[in-house]
Amino acid sequence: MKEIIVFFISGKEYGIEISGMQSLENYREVIPFPGAPDCILGTVKIRDEVYPVFDIKAKFMLPATEVTEDTKMLLLHTNVGTLACVVDNVGKVFRADGEDVQPFPQVARTAETEYIDFIARRNGELIVVIDPNTLLTVEESDEVNQVDFSGKGKD
Repeated sequence: MKEIIVFFISGKEYGIEISGMQSLENYREVIPFPGAPDCILGTVKIRDEVYPVFDIKAKFMLPATEVTEDTKMLLLHTNVGTLACVVDNVGKVFRADGEDVQPFPQVARTAETEYIDFIARRNGELIVVIDPNTLLTVEESDEVNQVDFSGKGKD
């Protein structure tokens, strides 16, 4: 059984397994971070912790949208630590198992779709479920790992 939360970006619907998330937060202003890799929009401070904000819209090749009262931040567990992602809105959690969970077709898998974990069916609709550990390319992961976003200094 997979528990999936639905989120929206530029009018498109995606999902992520709840286990891949740290938390769901209200939008906070993203502070530019000089020297950050191109995939990072800046940083955000949430409960005295500073998180890099990953540009998920650019990753999915979707246009930027205005921040509204529905805009949220997903804190995701990734291979480089916790990243914040700005999403336009968040829907409900749903459960999928059995035939409602399908592997992403190998023939459609490319470098641009590596972040897709599987496809989940909900009420006859197909939801692309992302894997936060593959959101960043190896090169992006290396770049992010080289930056100290906390301001505390790297060990």
